[in-house]
Amino acid sequence: MTCPCTDDLSAYSDGVLAASEQRAIELHLQTCMHCQQQLDGFLALRQGLRTLPSPQLKFDLARHLEERLAHPAPSRRKPWRPQAGDWIRWMPAGLAAGMALASGLWLGGLLVGGGSAAVARPSVSARVFDPVPPGGLCTASEICRLSKGLP
Repeated sequence: MTCPCTDDLSAYSDGVLAASEQRAIELHLQTCMHCQQQLDGFLALRQGLRTLPSPQLKFDLARHLEERLAHPAPSRRKPWRPQAGDWIRWMPAGLAAGMALASGLWLGGLLVGGGSAAVARPSVSARVFDPVPPGGLCTASEICRLSKGLP
């Protein structure tokens, strides 16, 4: 049997493998010294982690949040009052909004047809049942002559 991967040995040391996989690893561990050393390392690491002290928290977050919610901080924002030079800061935004409105009205008028620009309209004189579509290639010269009105 080939050596199991490190993840399988770690799962074996944690006792989370299926019974058939656990039995296969136990049989392999009886003959493989390298895997037995790896398993001993996992078990020593597990025991070392269990002996570490549990960390103590510095403060209780729930109590801290409850205190802040019960006594909210006063607002630090000052109310806005217009001053003499404020219109200069707002002028670019006002000009942009005015230009957007004017161009929207102008383009809307062009779409409706009330503008002064000439709008290209499709001609009605196009033949509907032409044997060769516009931009198509003629495969037979007589069809092209007939569609163009040539003899």
